[in-house]
Amino acid sequence: METTKKTARFFSRPLMGQTIKSNWALCLAILLIMVLLGNVMNYAMSMMATEKSDVDVTEYQESFYTYLGGLAAYDTMAQQELSYEDFADGKNEAAYETAFEMLNAQAGMDLSVEGFQSAIDGLSQSGIGLEKYVEQFEYAYALKQSEGVFSKEELTVSEMLTVTLDMMGVAPDLVEKMSEMDPASMMNQMYYTAMGLLPIFILIVILANSLIADQVDRGSMAYVLSTPTKRSAVAVTQMVFLLVVPLLIIGIVGATRIGTSFLFYDEVNVAGMVALFIGMYILVEAVCGLCYMGSCLFSQSKKSMAFGGGLAVWFFLASMIGLFGSENMVNTGMGVEELSIFNKLTLVGLYDVDALATIGTGSVDTAFVWKLLVLVAVAVVSYAVGAVRFSKKDLPL
Repeated sequence: METTKKTARFFSRPLMGQTIKSNWALCLAILLIMVLLGNVMNYAMSMMATEKSDVDVTEYQESFYTYLGGLAAYDTMAQQELSYEDFADGKNEAAYETAFEMLNAQAGMDLSVEGFQSAIDGLSQSGIGLEKYVEQFEYAYALKQSEGVFSKEELTVSEMLTVTLDMMGVAPDLVEKMSEMDPASMMNQMYYTAMGLLPIFILIVILANSLIADQVDRGSMAYVLSTPTKRSAVAVTQMVFLLVVPLLIIGIVGATRIGTSFLFYDEVNVAGMVALFIGMYILVEAVCGLCYMGSCLFSQSKKSMAFGGGLAVWFFLASMIGLFGSENMVNTGMGVEELSIFNKLTLVGLYDVDALATIGTGSVDTAFVWKLLVLVAVAVVSYAVGAVRFSKKDLPL
């Protein structure tokens, strides 16, 4: 009895198996690179992040400086060498009690060993080393003892810094903006919109080209179509591969990065990080769709690679240039606000990292919604156009 093989019309398991077999090594290599990059970025960001205390230490700082000023005056009058370092080491506590009693009697102050220790303990909550406060006091104290030779105005540390920066061509407001910059936030932006995308962009350009156009160009597509497999099944099977592989890679990378975040941070916004990786997947699929469409439109591998690769390279380079127009870069003086126009010339610009990161916080910025919908539309239209075109065009088989 003659057996008739069933024709695959929408999906081919043998073709999927062959596609996985041909590309698993490349996919695994990209996965390992992305996992390593994500965890390195996690570590770097944890090192760069500055811990900000919720405790207001202004009162303790003023009190600390009052005690240092009193000790400085006492040392001058009594020819002593009392200092914060000796006090912190617990040396000669009686001498400090004598000094504070003398200052209280002569200047009407209310100083005590307990008060000095209380100021030290309170200031320690700031996360800044006390020696830095001592150094700052020494500069301020030294300048306070003198006035301008010609202007006769009081000299201060802040004015000295302003004049010095002005002579260097650095605007004082730029310094203020730099102090408000969040290095961890800037690194986060660079990861999600540039460095974290490069490996998977390379992968999808290679995969999209090899799944359709390269097989047509090499003639191996003729063998595939000689089996009971319709063109529609080839188009859908390769499309499914391009949908599933980035999903698995980004899912594993996201899970790994979220997991290691608990090692580096006390608090982790899991919902925000999940949203960021979902947004990354949608962006990647939009680029995947365009590369897939190019592979279906062109029968020559070089043309398909030029189309998909050219778009991916442009999207990446434009996002890199656009980074120098971001608020963080402009605030550091390394960016130019006008360069932000490049974020509008790339699909990566629709990946709103700042807005997505607000998910899981008290106030969610919904600006990312319409942008992700645009990316979804690009992906759906590109996949549809590519599949239909491949199913109907004449192939040089």
